This record gives sequence, C-alpha cells and structure tokens, in this order.
Amino acid sequence: MRIGMMTPWNANSGPSICAELIGREWVEAGHDLRVFAHDGSNSPDGIVIQEDEEYVERCFGTSYWGRDEWLDPEPILRFRPEIFTVQNLAIMPMNELFKVYGEIRRYSKTALVIHEGYLPDEPLFYKFEWDAIICFDERYVRLFSTVYPKDKLHIIPFPYHPIVSGDKGEARRMLSLPLNRKIILFFGYSAWRNLPLIPALDEVNRICPLHILVLTTDGRSLRGFKLESRRVKLPIEIRVEAPPLSRLYKYLHAADVFVKHVEDEPGDENITLSSTVHLCLGSECPIMVSDAKIFESLNEQVVKYPARNLEKFKSRLIQVLTDRDLIEALKRAARKCIEENSASKIAERYLTLFTALKES
Repeated sequence: MRIGMMTPWNANSGPSICAELIGREWVEAGHDLRVFAHDGSNSPDGIVIQEDEEYVERCFGTSYWGRDEWLDPEPILRFRPEIFTVQNLAIMPMNELFKVYGEIRRYSKTALVIHEGYLPDEPLFYKFEWDAIICFDERYVRLFSTVYPKDKLHIIPFPYHPIVSGDKGEARRMLSLPLNRKIILFFGYSAWRNLPLIPALDEVNRICPLHILVLTTDGRSLRGFKLESRRVKLPIEIRVEAPPLSRLYKYLHAADVFVKHVEDEPGDENITLSSTVHLCLGSECPIMVSDAKIFESLNEQVVKYPARNLEKFKSRLIQVLTDRDLIEALKRAARKCIEENSASKIAERYLTLFTALKES
C-alpha cells in the first residue's frame, strides 16, 4: 500500500512518537511509506533528534514550533499516495495544506489522527473533509463527535514501543555512569516539572545513595537543575542532550527508575495522554508518575503517587528501589500492556482501516 503521512518525525513530541512507531512497522511489513515532515523547531520539543530514514522528506514548517509557515506540496503530489494521513492537524501549516488538499483527495483516501485534546478555535480546521478520523480512546470520541459524524470516528489506541531488554551494568559502563548508586532519570523538554521532587530526593539520598541524571536541552530545565545542584548535596548530573531512541533506551536500561512528575493546572480540561510512557515502557525500566490527568489511563504498569504529597513520593520511591517483587510485577504488567497495544498490532489496525477505506 502507498501511504503518505504528514507528521512531525524523529522529534520529541507525541505526534512524532505515534507516527514513528506505526510508520516503521508499515515499512517493515513491506508497504511503501513516504513521510512528509517538519523542518525542525525553535523550541526543544520539535527538534530533530536523529538522522532521517530514506523515505522521509522535510517539506513543511510550522509556527507552532516558531518557524515560518510553509509547505512544498510537490513531494506529496508526486508520490500520489493511496492513503494520505495527517498527525495533529492543528500544528500543521493548514492554510498551505488546504490549497492543495482538494488535489490530494482526487487520488487519495484521507485519514486524520487526532492528537488535539480540545476543539481547535481555528475555523479552517473543520473545513478539511476526511474519510476517517482516528481517536486514541473514548474520551476523544466523545469530544469530537460533537463536530464530526460518528461513523467517521474510529478508535485505535496510541501504540507502545516493543520490549527491548538491556543490561544495567553494561549500559552504565557505556554511558560512564556510576555503578554503585541508584540512578533516578529525568529527561525531556519538560524536565523542569520534576524540580519540586528535589527536596524529597535529597532526603532519600541520606539513606540510599542516589545519582540524579537529567537529560534535556530545554533552557528552563537546565537553569532550574543547575540552581538546585548548588543548593543540595544530592548528586545531580545534567547532560545537555536529546538522545535518539537507541541511546535513550540505553539510559533507561542504566536507570533504576524513570520519574515523570506533572501537576495539573487548575481549570485545564484538555484531554491528554503520556506519549513518553508509551515510548519508554518497553525498556522495562520502572516508571513512577504523579496522579495527574495525563497519566489517568495508566494503572499497574507504573507506580503512581499523589503529586502534592512528597512523603508518599519518598515512600513509594524507596519501595521501587528496594522491592524486587514490585519490580517483577511492574515488568509483567508492562509486558501485558505492550502485548495488547504493541506498535505492530496498532500498525495492523491502521492498515485494516486503510484497506476498508480503499474498498469503500
């Protein structure tokens, strides 16, 4: 099948993670994929973090990431895909895409993957006609059924990265990390959200030697952790990098726990999910998350704690660092979760839908 996908790619963003996980499966299965990708970013969440595959053409820019809005439609029109799909329309150069969208629909069935956890204000968003609209779960369906016909809405869950096991000692030696401390990993463009945990981690460090590892290129995160590293005796190592996937998994294999702390903003009703957890769960590194809305769909595959209760965070962290039975239970739950919604299975569900669209 000839599939064209307009999407962020090889970037630290939810749409990119979703697109990469299913897109690489399509290529592996022998389908002809062309990725029409963004030209980078002026902010950390959209930067290109690894070399592109041969089927990727960078042919648009978006103001969402501080770039000029532009689109070169020639690669799309030249490829003439049987299926043309867009990930996260609201961040695309919609004006430029709409100019050629009628031409695309002359020879392609079209599918939109909804990442927006809200109804966009831009009227142009709703002028695109789609043969199918893909939602990750019922929450998105309830929201978007108010603006789209229900028979066009299809639920296909967000994919999980497959299981890739690794050796902790080997990973630490390769990455020049300490062998005799418990490593707590923070990473990403929103690593600064973890800063409220530093006092609690400083206390845990007095009874269990810790090493805090921060991977980020985000200015706010870098400034915040540098300041905290001067205030506490807790070892905080900051590495200015946005690692490509293979290197990120080495870091996850080296860590004792990956922590993602989020505190809900009052009045924020947007639907959301954690693409980062979907990407990282396959490493089998234990994951701790706060009880924020972004993690509401996660259950026994992670360890949750109340976002504003540092005592509970400390006690659950110590349990993760010392309870082998808990670690094994987390691994079993992660494997079950990934088996149900693996990238390969989710990619196949897209293909089943695309086949039905072609035959309709």
